[in-house]
Amino acid sequence: MKLPAISTAIAIAMAAGTAGSACRSAPPPQRPTTLGSRGMRADQHLDEAREHDRRAKELARWPETRPGGIGAFDDSHSGLWYRRWDTASEEAKLAESHRSAAADLHAKYDEACGDTPADQVAVSPLARHGVGGTNVADGVLIFFRPEAGTPDALLRELRCHRAWMMLGEAGMEECPLDLAGIQIVAHGDPSGISVQITAQDPRVVAELQRRTARDLEAAQHRERPPTRPAAAAVAPATPAAAR
Repeated sequence: MKLPAISTAIAIAMAAGTAGSACRSAPPPQRPTTLGSRGMRADQHLDEAREHDRRAKELARWPETRPGGIGAFDDSHSGLWYRRWDTASEEAKLAESHRSAAADLHAKYDEACGDTPADQVAVSPLARHGVGGTNVADGVLIFFRPEAGTPDALLRELRCHRAWMMLGEAGMEECPLDLAGIQIVAHGDPSGISVQITAQDPRVVAELQRRTARDLEAAQHRERPPTRPAAAAVAPATPAAAR
């Protein structure tokens, strides 16, 4: 069956669009959201920005071929119409959005940490100062050494470490301070400091308790001095036989 001229033009345009879509690379897969996740890190946002930039450049290589580069066309006599959707500009906007999110995370880090040395920021205050803890109904209660400083100083350390973890994946995915939706309260007296970390979501509470127990146990193992091997028993020397 012979198609009318208009139908043939539409069919060819649809086929060309399908072929073009098949040749294009698929959009980057979305990262799975884990329980208590605080969202994408700054380096992940920058990775996504680079991918959207690449897609924008790829789409820009398909130039507008209609006369004058117009974005719309209507033929009242034949009913044929044409519209263009500039997806390249949308990809560019998404890239800029990811770069902005990364810059915001870096700004929050600068605000929380200032000029704190990087080697100090990278160690969780729980691992550095924690000496023990216990579970409570909606979270955990952690005990710290007196040298951890004042409650305000300790809260600044906790806030700084949380901000640092949002810059990139640094093997801290199991840190209890990296959970979303937690509340932190510090108390202190001359004998030491206690920090209570709580959450409203029962699933986050269970994960918080699991991660905290793991961190405190690891900290205790690091602090234990290496066991000195027992000295091997030495048999007394046998006197030489008299000749």
